Amino acid sequence: MNFSALLERCSCCPRNCNVNRLKNELGFCKIGINPKISAFNLHFGEEPPISGSSGSGTIFFTGCNLKCAFCQNYPISQLHNGNEVTVSKLAEVMISLQNQNAHNINLVTPTHVVVQIIEALLLAKKKGLTIPIVYNSGGYEKVEM
Repeated sequence: MNFSALLERCSCCPRNCNVNRLKNELGFCKIGINPKISAFNLHFGEEPPISGSSGSGTIFFTGCNLKCAFCQNYPISQLHNGNEVTVSKLAEVMISLQNQNAHNINLVTPTHVVVQIIEALLLAKKKGLTIPIVYNSGGYEKVEM
């Protein structure tokens, strides 16, 4: 299935911007066709069942569908500090974190890039991704997504 077609009139979150992200039009989250990542690493600051002894394979996505005034990740979520990556590169990041013995792939603020994440997960699974996925969102979600 071509999940990217869902970005043609974007309604990934309750904002329903309806912009064509396939043409890099920007809605509320200010992210076009490709996701932006501010950082990915082994993170030991999550709850012990998530971090475990080897760390959680955390991927911090830039942009957000909330824009909370007191966001702890303000430079990432609202200033968009990070680098644009392709879906293929996102899959490689997931595999890299697994190869570093991450207990899971921890997707931080994933809502607005869920379509790209699904495509990346399908690619990563073909490349051997087997660890669990943590969907670490702000909670402003659509049931359909």
